[in-house]
Amino acid sequence: MPRFVKPALWTIGVLVAGELVFWLLLAQNIPYRTAAAPETTPITTTPAPPAPPAENSAWVVDVRAGPDDRSAVLHVDLPACAEAPHVQVAEADDRIDAGVRFRARPDTDCTQVTADFPIRTAAPIGQRPVIVNGRNPWGLRSGGWRSCDRAVTCDPPADHCDPAWVAEAEHSAEAEHGGTTRACDQHWLIRDVQRHSGEPASRVVFRWAGTGWSSFASAKSGGCAEILAAEPQFPAALCRSLAAPA
Repeated sequence: MPRFVKPALWTIGVLVAGELVFWLLLAQNIPYRTAAAPETTPITTTPAPPAPPAENSAWVVDVRAGPDDRSAVLHVDLPACAEAPHVQVAEADDRIDAGVRFRARPDTDCTQVTADFPIRTAAPIGQRPVIVNGRNPWGLRSGGWRSCDRAVTCDPPADHCDPAWVAEAEHSAEAEHGGTTRACDQHWLIRDVQRHSGEPASRVVFRWAGTGWSSFASAKSGGCAEILAAEPQFPAALCRSLAAPA
């Protein structure tokens, strides 16, 4: 018998024996089981908490006196459907920050209503400005509460050439960069400013308007010609020797 015949017969015999075992188990109703899959730990994720509802600031129409020197009343304008309106107060030695915050209902058209919200401070309010919504100062002065200028606050400097008044003038001129004062007295101000980046400096001329500086002319050249053309009463001594804006 050739050598390769014996291994082949042996292989066939093993296969036949395995098949007999399978049918024998099937006949005895023994369940056939495959190897169990390894156990795995399920991956769980914790959902992120929902973001808190956005809050808006109510518009403060007026600030009114409270029952004592540690209190005031914010008279505000807000939507009638505002949710959870509440006062926020932060107190420092030189200022008080206050406002009324609320949650607005999405996709809801509401009418505007007014309401009063009392605030109370730990120390007497005194001369400290109450900064409403982070930008609008109010002050308690003789005669009651009044709205104050953001630049010069509730106690404007007596000197009209004070940097606070000049800064307000520059802001009104919509200058993006700080400028240079070329001349100033209590009635007239000349300021070279740069309104936009990359643009040459522009000369702006102001007159005192009682509650602040008001611009009335601009000039591109030195001297007084352009200024006097706009206001003949302007004192030439303030502009006669000025070079062109720079």
